[in-house]
Amino acid sequence: MEDKKELILLVPGMSAYEPEHYLKKLVDGVRDYCDGKGISFNSLDNNETGNDGIRTIQVELENKTKTIEIREIYWSDLRPRLSNEGALKKFLHGFDLLFYWAGSFRTWISASRSKYMLFNTVFTLLLFLIWYYGAVAAAFTAISASPDMLGFTLPDGLKQWFQSMGDSMGSWNVWISAAALMTIFPVAEVIDISYGTKCFLQNRLGLQHKINGRLSRALGSVSRNAGDYSSVTVMAHSFGVVVAAETLADFDKLTLPVQRFITLGGPLELMQGRSDRVRDALERLEKRLNTDSFTGWIDFYSDYDWLCSKTPMPEGVKGFEHRKITTTVPWDQRASGASHLLYYTDWDVMKELLRLS
Repeated sequence: MEDKKELILLVPGMSAYEPEHYLKKLVDGVRDYCDGKGISFNSLDNNETGNDGIRTIQVELENKTKTIEIREIYWSDLRPRLSNEGALKKFLHGFDLLFYWAGSFRTWISASRSKYMLFNTVFTLLLFLIWYYGAVAAAFTAISASPDMLGFTLPDGLKQWFQSMGDSMGSWNVWISAAALMTIFPVAEVIDISYGTKCFLQNRLGLQHKINGRLSRALGSVSRNAGDYSSVTVMAHSFGVVVAAETLADFDKLTLPVQRFITLGGPLELMQGRSDRVRDALERLEKRLNTDSFTGWIDFYSDYDWLCSKTPMPEGVKGFEHRKITTTVPWDQRASGASHLLYYTDWDVMKELLRLS
């Protein structure tokens, strides 16, 4: 007997540079789980034009066939990247970015609720300071080389001061340790994610509206074709959890066409400490849970993932559940952020995704 097709809307995080990168990881994770459990797995994709961002799989267990369509809602192409800007913009925006995060008391309070998140916040700040030191040195050197960069001509004395400072800050004995750290850790990506997050939370140039709009349009399409699927699940990872939580809370249809919300390594604890808008959306989504068809929210987290924490939710909320994954990794993968991808291979996540008892 073949069940009606199930739909999973995958909302990846900010680090998804290319479409389908995390979609492929998720499908591979499901395949490996099925192979390990002796479950029949078939890919129904025919590579037709127009099927970009969509994978359809079929699993069979105990004479029961389950067909699942996984559709990725890609949005990372919309975010700005500070690492692509010139020296002067890095200097100016970097200064603003530093005080946006480090100067927020509520952000530190939120981070302190998880020792892993607090460690990562402090470590990220250290990496940021190293990067910003280089940005300042590059800006001083650029200003001394192009005195008109600031919009007016610099006096010779000030020009020489900028040149002297740039040369001094960029000396080899200062940069040898910084270069080593920047080789080991993805510093540029850390800066871009911090900057993109700030722009999203501030809705700079309508960024939040554009990003949330993509998921809203996908939900609207599902709502108009509700008869095509037996169930709809929104699965979000990393900062995609913030995007999905806001969109689900604000979706303007009377009946939200979603039964389950699965969150993987989300930063809602930290983000609601920095943004009133995110905190309000989280409260509205909590109230929306158990209305109409939306009856389940499962929040996966890991102590080995230093980029996330448990989603803040009052005790006893019906339909909400925290689940701690048990997959482990060495400390260097935790510090570098590689552990943030554990969810795409964890068998507890795959089991819940497939609704297997």
